[in-house]
Amino acid sequence: MLSTIPVHPIPRWAIALSLVAMGMALVLDGWILEKMPPEGTEFGDLYHLLRSIGYLPTWIAFCLLFTFATQKENRLSRRGPALIIGFTAAGSGIIASILKVLVRRLDPQQMAEGSWQLAPWEGNWWDGTDLCFPSEHAAVAFGAAIAISRRWPGAAPLMVLLAAGCASGRVLARGHNPSDVIASLLVALGLSWAIERWCAEPMSR
Repeated sequence: MLSTIPVHPIPRWAIALSLVAMGMALVLDGWILEKMPPEGTEFGDLYHLLRSIGYLPTWIAFCLLFTFATQKENRLSRRGPALIIGFTAAGSGIIASILKVLVRRLDPQQMAEGSWQLAPWEGNWWDGTDLCFPSEHAAVAFGAAIAISRRWPGAAPLMVLLAAGCASGRVLARGHNPSDVIASLLVALGLSWAIERWCAEPMSR
């Protein structure tokens, strides 16, 4: 039995708002980080809870639970949505990690807030440890949130809030600039659009 859960389009206002936010963040990156403590801020257990939203294993566990926590005859209908949620989260994280290595923007530095200083192509150039644009954690969180929200719009406010909390936590900890996490949102929006369109094409034939 195929899934009967309808997939809702991404609202145009959400795309427009994300693009405007990206433009503002590119201008305000430095000013925002200058207002924050130099050592960053981590708000205890809540920080770690929100950061877990950006871990891919969290969503693998969610997809398995969503698929199998029902009667056997209903599992097939849940498999499709679970796979798309997982693929959107994973794909967003993978694209973000590739872009991070290609763009090569260094992590926020004290006295150089908002800088676009780039790491040189040398040594272990593929290692994105000290690179920040875009954020892999935020991309995974937004990817899962968008995939879920497109199927269950009632859950959208909570899912977007959780993903935004994960993204904000990375900025508050000075692991990323604001534009880094908004770029991750754009990555997740684009991938969700592509995956859902690709999945819808065989059904329309």
